[in-house]
Amino acid sequence: MNACPCCSTQLLRHIRHNSIYWYCSQCRQEMPLFESANLELYLESYTRRKRNHLFSSTNLKAS
Repeated sequence: MNACPCCSTQLLRHIRHNSIYWYCSQCRQEMPLFESANLELYLESYTRRKRNHLFSSTNLKAS
């Protein structure tokens, strides 16, 4: 888990406009991503899940 560099509170991961950011509910601030390699892996995984969800939703409507 990622902790806020200011207050050590657990950060919340958010997605907005195809980008990921971390949010600290204690500081009420967005925090920068510190590990870009993990970001790429997460985006690939997220895109794959969304694509699979869209295809499964389309198949359900066609049935």
